[in-house]
Parts: sequence; C-alpha cells; structure tokens
Amino acid sequence: MPEIASRLLLPALSFLLVACWLGGGVTVDDTSIDEWLQLLALPVLLLAAMALAGERMPRLLHWGASLVFLVALVPALQLVPLPTGTWAVPTARQALATDLAQAGVTLAPHWSLVPSATEQALWSILPALAAFLAAASLPKQQRRRLMQLVVLLVGCNLLFAFFQTGLPPDSELRLYSDFNTGFGGLFANTNHQATACIIGMALAVGLASEARLRAQRGELHPHRTWWYLSLAAVFLLVVPLSTSRAGMAIALPILALALLMTGTLRLGMIGRSKRTTVLALGLALLAVVGVRAAMGWMAVDQAEELRHVMAVTTVADGKAEAPLGGGVGSFVQIFAQAAPAQLRMASYVNHAHNEYAQWWLEAGWLGMVVLALALALLAAAGWRIVRSEGRSAVLAAACLASICAVLAHSWADYPLRTITLMATTGSLGGLMLASLADARERKARSRRI
Repeated sequence: MPEIASRLLLPALSFLLVACWLGGGVTVDDTSIDEWLQLLALPVLLLAAMALAGERMPRLLHWGASLVFLVALVPALQLVPLPTGTWAVPTARQALATDLAQAGVTLAPHWSLVPSATEQALWSILPALAAFLAAASLPKQQRRRLMQLVVLLVGCNLLFAFFQTGLPPDSELRLYSDFNTGFGGLFANTNHQATACIIGMALAVGLASEARLRAQRGELHPHRTWWYLSLAAVFLLVVPLSTSRAGMAIALPILALALLMTGTLRLGMIGRSKRTTVLALGLALLAVVGVRAAMGWMAVDQAEELRHVMAVTTVADGKAEAPLGGGVGSFVQIFAQAAPAQLRMASYVNHAHNEYAQWWLEAGWLGMVVLALALALLAAAGWRIVRSEGRSAVLAAACLASICAVLAHSWADYPLRTITLMATTGSLGGLMLASLADARERKARSRRI
C-alpha cells in the first residue's frame, strides 16, 4: 500500500494544486468551490498518510508535521466551550459576560466569539495541510516535478492576466466583473499576483541552479540553466504590472536571497568568474532601479495611511482580547465594533492588511506561540541549508526563499487568506523539509565514507 500511495501522490497533489489555483484565488467565496476544494484535499491527505506510514520520518519532517497540526489545533481548540470565568478573562469580554448573566444565559460559551467563522477557517486549512504532507511524502525524483508545476501555474496565471487586460470591461470572460481586477488573473487581489510572481521567480532560480549541477554531471544540457534564469527575470519584470508596492519592495531582496542560498551567485567568485561578475553587476543595476521605483511607490498616500490605522487598531483590539484571542475568522465582526471613525466606510474592512496583527487578534497568545515555533523552524531550516550542498539543498533553498516572500508580503497584505497561496505555500514547506532531510542524509553518508 505505501508503494501504491507513493505512485499516486504526485498526480493527486498536482490535481489538488491545479484545482486550488482555478478556484481558490479569492478570500471570501459565496459559492461551494471552497467546500469542494476541502473535500478534494481529503484523498490527498489519506495518500500522504499512507506514504508516510511506510517509512521512518526524519526528525525535521516530524517537527514540520507537528507544527502544521498545531496550526490546525488553534481553531479546533477555539471551538471548545470554556467556563464562564475563563471565557471572560479578556477585558473586551467582561461587559458581554455581564450582559449574558443578566439575560440568564447559563450555557458555557465557546472560546471563539464567532464559532461559525472559526469552524469555516478550520476546514479551509485542509488543502494546505494535505499539500504539505503530500509534498513531504514525495519520492526524491518527483520533487523537481512539483516545483516545475508551481512555476507552470504561476506562468499560466500570468498569461491569463495578460489575456484579461485586453478584454473590454463588460466582457463575460473577465473574472470578478463587479470591480476592476487589473492584472490579477485568477486572483481577485492583484497584490496576490505579485506574491505569486515572486514565488515563481525564486523557484525558477532554484531550478536553474539545480539544472547547473545536473549539467556538470552530464545529466542535462547547460542551456536549461539559462532558460530558467530567463524565466525568473520575466517573473521579476512583471511584478510592477500588479501595481503592488509591497511586492516590488520585497522582490529584489527575495531575488538576492534565492541567488545566494541556491549558490547561483557566489560572493567569493565575484571578480574571479566572468559569469558571476556579470550576474552580480546585473543584480546591482536591478537593485538600484528597483529601490528607486519602490521608494516612489511606497510614498504614503491616503490608502496607506488607512492601512497603517487598520494594523494599529487590530493590535489594540488584540490586546483587549488577550490572552484568548477573538477566534480565527472573527476579524470582521470584532474590528467593526472597535474601528475608529475614519474606517467606518460604506464597505466593511475584510482584513487587517497585516497578517501578524490579525493572527494576534484572532488567535491570541496560543497563536503567537505557534507563529514563533514556525519562524524558529524556518530559521533552523535556513541554517541547515547554508551548511548543506547538492541538488536537494538547492531545491530546499528555493522553497525557503519563496516562503520568505509570502511571509514578508504578509506584513502589508493577506496572501495566506487565499486557498491558492495557502496550499501552494504548504506544498513548498513540505518540499523544503523533505529536500533538506535528504541533503542532511547525503552529507551524513559522505562523512561515513
């Protein structure tokens, strides 16, 4: 059974990711698409569990799997009823507890203030959980295929965005016709298109470095490296078309991180190698142009002032809801009650536009502990990547750079609130840990020899 599961895993995961990209590009969906994606994740989750059951899980993968289950545990625990005294510990709930007592309500309230939203958030994690475990279970020879699939999905969405920009505003082929989507493609939010392009760029750099190592061993023609680098350049150059200021600000640092961690650019070879020197000069030129453009785009306008107020207000609301947190998915209701006058608009505020502030509000101290563990695991993975070498380490480095891009953009937006980017990031996390475990095993074997 584990062998059969291993053979079916890549096709099943690929189908899940394609489905997530086709139907999971919005944060709020009033159709049944999200539910179908969650159901589709169940067989992938089962296959991953069967594949993992047939082999001993490396320690790093064990930590990663434990962490993703902790992430799912946070909203699950928030659906549990609490004693009234414990429930009313946050200062924001004390007045509500008094009102409930006066009304004669004796039922133990749920941890979450909006249990239905928290339950929905719990189910929404399923595709990402399945993608992580499935990617972590993939055989070594199939991991490159998964990275190529993600790059292909990013490229196809880019082509679709170009196609949509040529359509008239009232065209039936234009998605999200109720508002101007710009260059988002399958994403309702064009900022998420920027995140996707940066992910594609980092992965293309990793594939280029991996292709170079394969070419050195005579397994591949050297021109494949330059094809991947050209593709990375295309993804970088189209980021400004998304009009995402934060996307442009983080694109160049992520490019530098990907080039350095994958070994595509070696600082010690600058001046010694003509290829490395040309690449370093090109990167420096792009950095100058990009920084100047980002400084202009990051000028604080009215929208950015409101975004800053959203984040500050969310942090203050989180303090009032500490230590419990309001409940995952409860942001809209809590924020609407405490929003300052300048944020009382005709349309409601759907997110804090700062994931870390929103996690603090919704998940409280428990969420911050899980977040700290996730960042610690990423830091440990980064340290091991620096100390490792080989094709597996290169793939792990590209995945780490992509995850860092998502986390950096989460400071000014909410990319992980879409099933598309959440499932894609989950798959890259599993792929990173599995590849890094292989790199460590290879290094240990070489020491024994």
